[in-house]
Amino acid sequence: MANSVNDVLNIAIIGGGIVGCCVAWELSKTQAGIFVFEKNPGITKGENQSSRNSGVNHAGINYDRKTRPLKARLCVEGNRLWYDFCERYQVPCQKTGKLIVAQDAVQNRGLDRYLRRAAENGVADVRKISGEEVQDLEPNVKAHAALFVPTSGIFEPTALLHQVYALASNQGVEFMTATEIVALAAVAGGLRLTLCYRDGRQDSIVARRVINAAGVHAVGVARLIDPDFPIQAALTRGDSLKFYRKRRADIYLRGMNVYPAPIVVDTPTGRHHSVGVHLTPTFDRVGAEFVIGDTVTVGPKLIPVKSLEDYQTPVPPVESFLEDLSFFPGLTSADLESHQCGVHARLNGYPDFYIQADRTYGNVIHLLGIDSPGFTAAPAIARYVARLIDKQMIQQGA
Repeated sequence: MANSVNDVLNIAIIGGGIVGCCVAWELSKTQAGIFVFEKNPGITKGENQSSRNSGVNHAGINYDRKTRPLKARLCVEGNRLWYDFCERYQVPCQKTGKLIVAQDAVQNRGLDRYLRRAAENGVADVRKISGEEVQDLEPNVKAHAALFVPTSGIFEPTALLHQVYALASNQGVEFMTATEIVALAAVAGGLRLTLCYRDGRQDSIVARRVINAAGVHAVGVARLIDPDFPIQAALTRGDSLKFYRKRRADIYLRGMNVYPAPIVVDTPTGRHHSVGVHLTPTFDRVGAEFVIGDTVTVGPKLIPVKSLEDYQTPVPPVESFLEDLSFFPGLTSADLESHQCGVHARLNGYPDFYIQADRTYGNVIHLLGIDSPGFTAAPAIARYVARLIDKQMIQQGA
């Protein structure tokens, strides 16, 4: 195993979010010499997209197999893997279930598409319920009808990231934080990575294999080795608010994820189905246990931005969030306050995860467009990458 960056590394992973950590842990089960390079100052301190996650363990009902086959497949697999993982390692996680709410007969008919998709994707036990049944589950949610998705849930994303990071570290994975990859070049024996440290010093190492799991920066990393890389990032930020469910009786939620019926939206990158602004419960710690807490997140509301670091574009007005929450009429603007925002790792004109070897250098694997449901799918993405590498090694006779 390589003990310093002066050696030739076996595998260099660029990006220490949940996907990079999951890939590192999965590969460490069979391989040594794995380094993870993260440009932020820490892995588990809330610096990256993974720590600004909604914490939803998505069921996999929103992704069709024609245009988003990897999302459809890996989300369902990841949903199951996370429940097993959280039970094994005692990470806060709860199968809360989800309601996808139709406000009228037209939206009710639209739910049938997602009911069929649930069956196609292997999402278990999804069923349509009446407005009266909705109120039995969540009395303050108003609905004509809804889909009940029992395998949807929530986890505590930072705790989950920390646990995967710890497991990977215990397996011998080395993590280098505050270290940005600023250049990639093919050399004999692999790829040369130029590292830039926090103080501006630069260094370089050679790795036999590189995995680009850089999140919102992954397209930029791909262009370090292929300046003509054809896929572009879609500059989209998600802004979320929050409220406290115990403040009044008419905004109390029992603890389910509640989503509107999906709608078609026009964006700078084309027409898309959007899951819309939704309600997500969160955890509070009571003694040694985690329970459904008082805070409910609202969002994200997606807006186009000018750069990957654009936090200056104003958050949409509170009233626009309320317009999207007609199924939850008790909520007012006075109940809502800021929660979090983050730029999404979306791709322009490419709706699915992009997980492929570089078109010129097969020992570089790009993981691009790992937006929602990327956190849910992360352990399944890691297995997918491991299988891809195994296949490459067999083809290369390694």
